[in-house]
Amino acid sequence: MKNRGYMPIPPGAIIPGILPAFRIYILSSKERYVLWALEGNKVSPEQLARLSESGIREVFVDLEEKFKYEQYLETNLGKILENQWSPDDQKAVIFSKVSATVLKHAFETSLGLKSMDAGVMQRAETLVKNAIIFIRESKSIQALAKMIGHDYQTYEHATKVLWFTVAFLRNNPDIAEQIQPGYRTLHEQRQGEILEQCGVGALLHDIGKAFVSQEILNKNGPLTEIEWEIMRRHPLSGLAMLLGSDLPLFVKQAILHHHEDFHGRGYPMGVEGLSINVLARLLRIIDTFDAMTSRRPYKAPLSPAQTIKIMVGTPDKEMVDGSEPGNRDRGMKECFDEDLLRRFILFLGNARLT
Repeated sequence: MKNRGYMPIPPGAIIPGILPAFRIYILSSKERYVLWALEGNKVSPEQLARLSESGIREVFVDLEEKFKYEQYLETNLGKILENQWSPDDQKAVIFSKVSATVLKHAFETSLGLKSMDAGVMQRAETLVKNAIIFIRESKSIQALAKMIGHDYQTYEHATKVLWFTVAFLRNNPDIAEQIQPGYRTLHEQRQGEILEQCGVGALLHDIGKAFVSQEILNKNGPLTEIEWEIMRRHPLSGLAMLLGSDLPLFVKQAILHHHEDFHGRGYPMGVEGLSINVLARLLRIIDTFDAMTSRRPYKAPLSPAQTIKIMVGTPDKEMVDGSEPGNRDRGMKECFDEDLLRRFILFLGNARLT
């Protein structure tokens, strides 16, 4: 039967005790949509258990309430990942679809693309789905859920950094070789696994911000020295959250060092040059590029061209809020591995987001 006016959703998206602002339907044996839960009604664990026991793998939302459902997902994505009543495969599907939508919106707004074709969207969903499976298997799903629940915009940013990181490495296999010696001689499936691990590092790079207050993360003005000190702790906090996980060592190192500067003066350890692993050096570039091209409550986004000009160390005074740039925007080239920065700029120029 064709779906006329209804969209299927996985039951794993329903969180016990939450009051969704949309109605939920099931498809009867007579292929009729039957109201299962009214908007505003709490769904109990017992109801979800009976639904699972009956073998129902999808429920439905009226297409007219699609926007309400999408808002519900954004608000509750972290809770969905923690939901014990949600099967892991359904969590992966939900997370990948939300993340692919985030990427589509970001690339259309930040990079000025008119659209992402269906093939690119499918690859985005597959990439994120594989990443979330790896995160679950490496025992770090709770840390990711905590980050998303604390600050949704940090998750959006991390999702874009994931995509850029994997796309860049796919186009620069010699850099992937530096991360994993022997990469270019590996079977294609194993190469994909290495790229997914790098993507997981990108997705989790800011996970320590779960311990930074919303007031600091979204402050509409310069941070005080005390606030900066709190912010500078987030790589250490991220590593602490993931110490008990089975993530590869190079991923944990990248999370710890993604704010270290190639020529020194970074944080939290003050390491420099080749002492910073390759993935961390790449994340330093991509993290900065996405942060500067993204809209946040405290700032308007810069264009990619403006951002690159600042990153290579030649900002105009008019570029940043119409006034002289702050210290972090002077000579930013000193923050980055110049070879990786040059390659990233070339990648941006040639990118087709494939």
